[in-house]
Amino acid sequence: SEGTNVPKPTMNEQSEKNSKTRLPPMKLFLMDMDKATKHASSRCIGHPAMSWPFAKLVTEKSGTVCGYHPDEPKWAFVRYMYGIIASNPRASYYENIRFSYISPEKIHSVKSFFPKRSTVIIFEDLCVAPESIQNRIIPFFTHRHHRNISPIFITQKYHHVPMIIHENLSHILMFNGGSSPQDVSKIVSQYTDDVKSASMVINSYLCKNEFIVFDLNRAEDNPLAIRLRFDTLLDLQKEIELR
Repeated sequence: SEGTNVPKPTMNEQSEKNSKTRLPPMKLFLMDMDKATKHASSRCIGHPAMSWPFAKLVTEKSGTVCGYHPDEPKWAFVRYMYGIIASNPRASYYENIRFSYISPEKIHSVKSFFPKRSTVIIFEDLCVAPESIQNRIIPFFTHRHHRNISPIFITQKYHHVPMIIHENLSHILMFNGGSSPQDVSKIVSQYTDDVKSASMVINSYLCKNEFIVFDLNRAEDNPLAIRLRFDTLLDLQKEIELR
């Protein structure tokens, strides 16, 4: 409140706290998020938020998880936060959730996941994994509705992703360095006839370290079909005219 001085931890103090919890120093941003119930979700059809279950492809530069880099700081932080949320059943923020790492060689059959429990599984940098591993990943995208699973496939190269995964996506999130100019052109071609200008618009935002969301569940002419981040509409035609 006004007139009240609340001391904020310095970066050194924050780093010292992180070292005690085995987390690397990092900037944290706290967002206030409302719990989404089934009733609330049914009223958010026109909202930018993704509906459950989703199937997301994230293209970016490298920097439950399934991949070859489980010791990266981001996953240490996710594991730490899951531990806090699930630690105290009496807490207002409590959720019965858990985080686990699965090595690519030990991916479970999609049939082993119970539909009554929602699951998000992230596949990271596995587009060049052996065919045997690819064949285990594909059912998570083709059977996600039946098993209540939302899969996320993170890759450095858009064109390396198996076609059958492409055909079962609900969203594409494009970051700088994750797609070639040809990849960008291929994606935007379904939204406009002026592919060259539209690609320039997309690339200009990517170069500013923004990310673009393509919502494949929506019609090409839906205002929410292409967004800058999740919350800002991106009108390609208007952007082209302004250039």
